[in-house]
Amino acid sequence: MTEPLPKSGPRRVVVVLGALVVLLIGASALAITLFAGVRDDRDLESQRLDQVSTARSEAQGRLSGTTASIDEVADGIARLEAANAELHKCADPAKDTIIAARDDDDAALGPAVGRASDNC
Repeated sequence: MTEPLPKSGPRRVVVVLGALVVLLIGASALAITLFAGVRDDRDLESQRLDQVSTARSEAQGRLSGTTASIDEVADGIARLEAANAELHKCADPAKDTIIAARDDDDAALGPAVGRASDNC
C-alpha cells in the first residue's frame, strides 16, 4: 500500500500566503499613512509659501513707496539748496552792509551797499 502524502505541504503554503497578505496589508496601510502625512506637510508648506509671497509683495510695495518718498525729499532738498544759494546772493551783501554801518566803516559800507543793490 502506498502511504498518503502528508497534508502539511499545502497547509504550509496557505500559512505563508496568509502571512504575505497580512504583510502586504500592513505595508499598504503604512504607505497610505505616510502619503497622508506628506500631503499634509505639502499643504502646510504651500500655505507658508503663499504667506511669504504675500509678505514679499507687501514689502516691495512699501519699498516702492519709500523710494518715491526719498526721491521727493531729494528733489525738495535740491530746490531748497538752490533757493538758499539764491538768497545768500542778497543776504551776504546785506549782512556786510549792516556790519559796516554798525562799525562806522565807510570804506566797507560803499562796496557792500553796491553788492546788495546788485543782488537784491
